[in-house]
Order: sequence, then structure tokens, then C-alpha cells
Amino acid sequence: MLILLFLLGVATTAQAQTLTIGSVEACAAPEVFVPITGDNLVNIGSITLFIAFDSTRMSYLSIENIDPQLNGSNYSLNMNPFQLAFVWSRVIPIDFTHKKLFDIRFAFKGEVTPVAFKTNCEISNYQLQVLPVNYVNGSVASSIPQVILQPKDTVVKSWALTTFSTIATNSPNYSWKESTNNGQTWNDLSDNTIYQGTHSNELTINYAPPSFNKNRYLCSLSTQNCTAATMQAILTIDTLASVAGYAIANDFLLRNKPNPFNWVTIIEYSLPENGNVMLEILDMRGNIVARPIFERQAMGAHNYHFNASALNPGIYLYKLSFTNANTLFTVSRKMINQIN
Repeated sequence: MLILLFLLGVATTAQAQTLTIGSVEACAAPEVFVPITGDNLVNIGSITLFIAFDSTRMSYLSIENIDPQLNGSNYSLNMNPFQLAFVWSRVIPIDFTHKKLFDIRFAFKGEVTPVAFKTNCEISNYQLQVLPVNYVNGSVASSIPQVILQPKDTVVKSWALTTFSTIATNSPNYSWKESTNNGQTWNDLSDNTIYQGTHSNELTINYAPPSFNKNRYLCSLSTQNCTAATMQAILTIDTLASVAGYAIANDFLLRNKPNPFNWVTIIEYSLPENGNVMLEILDMRGNIVARPIFERQAMGAHNYHFNASALNPGIYLYKLSFTNANTLFTVSRKMINQIN
């Protein structure tokens, strides 16, 4: 009975001897380090490993971070058969109870690819007796987001609700961007009265004014280590299809007073109907320096106190854009910001 208990105790305390190739995630193109780790390897006198990988998806670069106990090891990439060979032996035995032996450094080209021990691997004890080692294979997988639905070019009516959508794998983070100069530069978008879902897979533009015509949109996708981007989608505002007629300037009574003014002027206008209003301030080169009004307003008289203290003295334009189901109107006036 005592002998049986002793044998059971030995069996339960004995642990499997294991050599493991790590499974790692990486972006396509950069370098990746695949660890080789030993567990419960005791009294080791020699190690002979042959490791296979797909050279169309990874390129072998080197073996690095070799444990100091493996001093004097030899390694090479053999071509016939194609395999990575690692050989070490020493008179004084060593242990790897739970420790990395070395890293294999690859240049990763993307997609999932296995890294595997070949059947002729061999680990011996200090008496050169081959040990029953469990060899666990690994892999390298791309964690770069894969876009499976691209945002599409979209044509909408003025001031219409507009959406752009994308779908990507690997549970990415989303960040929508907008370009107003044909993709030369991009601005990050944040949720506000105009944009919703700027950090989701669907961007919503609550109303798209005529000035958004030919704006471009894309979504930047990221995981913990990798980033990618969707294709660009162009927004086209079809103003003629969205209106029944055009208003004239007299319908809106657009003016500012005083003019010229010292830093502050009142911009007055009247709306013949309920509709969407955008008021923009432009310099003489046509650059927008302020957009104080961008909202839906009721019919009737309106005024806005514009403070130009942040602008240099000079001549500016103020432009009023109005749209609803029946009317399209855009007009500009000059105003002079002068010095006392």
C-alpha cells in the first residue's frame, strides 16, 4: 500500500517536458519575434531542432536573445530540405523549467502562417538519452484590420442626412476623417451637431450643406499594434435635384451695420421660410475664417453680432446660404473691419 501511494505521488508530481513555439500577432511587413520556450526540461545535455515555416509569408532574419546557458550553439537556414536548424550540446547539463531558449526573428509579409517543429527534433539528457518531449507548434498571424466593406461615393440632396459605412475584421477602433482639398490633407472628425458616429463603423452627417460638395471621407482603423485605412469616398451635393426654384437676394434683406465697423458688426437677414442656414466669413482669398451659424432656423428676421477682434483689419465677405425643399439661396456681401 505504501509503495502504491509513493508511485501515485511520483506520477502526480511529474510534469510533462514541453518545448513550445509561441503564437504571436503582428502587422504585415514589420519584423516579428517568435519565442521558443521550454517547460520542465531537466538535465539537458543536447538540443537538436529543425523548424519549418512558409517562406512566401515570412523571411528568416536571425536567431536572437539566446539564453546564456546555450552558449556555443549553432544555427543556420538550410535550403535542402528547407528548414531552420538549431544545434547545441554541452557536458554540464542545464535546466529549462519555464524559460525562453531563444527568439526567431522574421520579416512578416501578412496572413496567418504556421511555425512548426519537424519530426526529427531531438532533446537528450546529459547521458545522451533521448527524452520524451512534447513539441507544441506556433504561428504568426496578422492583426492588421482587414476591410471587407468600403465606404462608397455618395450623391445626396442639399442638407440631406448622409451616411458612410465600413466593416472590418479584428475588432478595430474606428476614426473618421474628412478632406476638403481632394485628399491632400485630412482632418479628424468628432461628434457634434453635424457629425455622429465619428468613432464607429458608420459616420452620419446630420445635414450636408452645398459647401460640402466634393468633400472626401475615409475611416482610419486600428488594433492594439496595427493601423489601416479604408478607401476614400466622395460626397456629391446635387443642389439642382433638391430644390424647386431659386430665391433672389431681396427675399433675404442681407446686410450688416455698421459698415465699416470697429471689431463688432451686426449681420441682419430675413428668412422667407423655415430652412437650413449657414453663415460664413471669408477673407478676400476665399478662405473661410469663421462659420458662426450652421443650423436650422425659423422664418422671419434674424441678426447675429459678429466679433471680428480675432481678425486683422481689412475687407471680408460674409456669405449666407439657405436651403429647404423649395428654395436654394446663396449670396455674399462685403464688410470692412477697420482700425480706430
